[in-house]
Amino acid sequence: MSGQAPVILHDDDAGARRYAGWLAEEFETGSTHHDSVDPAELVVAGTVVLVTGMRSKGGLGGSAFIRDNWEALVEAGRRVAVVMVGPTPVTDDARIELMSGEFSEDQLRDLKLFQLRGVVTPEHLGFRQRLGIKTALAALRRKPERTPEEEMMLETGGVDLTDREALGPLLRWIRREA
Repeated sequence: MSGQAPVILHDDDAGARRYAGWLAEEFETGSTHHDSVDPAELVVAGTVVLVTGMRSKGGLGGSAFIRDNWEALVEAGRRVAVVMVGPTPVTDDARIELMSGEFSEDQLRDLKLFQLRGVVTPEHLGFRQRLGIKTALAALRRKPERTPEEEMMLETGGVDLTDREALGPLLRWIRREA
């Protein structure tokens, strides 16, 4: 691996935490909740990656952190990526609407954006799908022997669509290969 490890931040989203953990493994570093980051870490960072969940009611979990620390991050020369993690890929129009609600036009020009599939939990779904997931989870809880995937469903309260391989474009960007 070449270069300095990125500062990897995440919010409370289960998928975002999982991707942040995988990134930390790749760079042999740690990941931190954006509310707990040491400002000194940001001062020495060359690259900052925020992995954040797309909220079911709209918005991104950690976007305020980027806005609040804009000067210390982007204006101070850091490369900043925002990785949006959601239940399904967002269409271009919806992504543009989501991002323009979170960041100014100037900020969007200076950020690198990535999108990954995360964990689908009942609050992301309509009534019938929510009922289906809750029924499946109840059946899993009664099952005596569970696969690791089934354990993960119980732990996250939903269906895990995260995929470590999907980090490829982000890894290449961090390593300046793309």
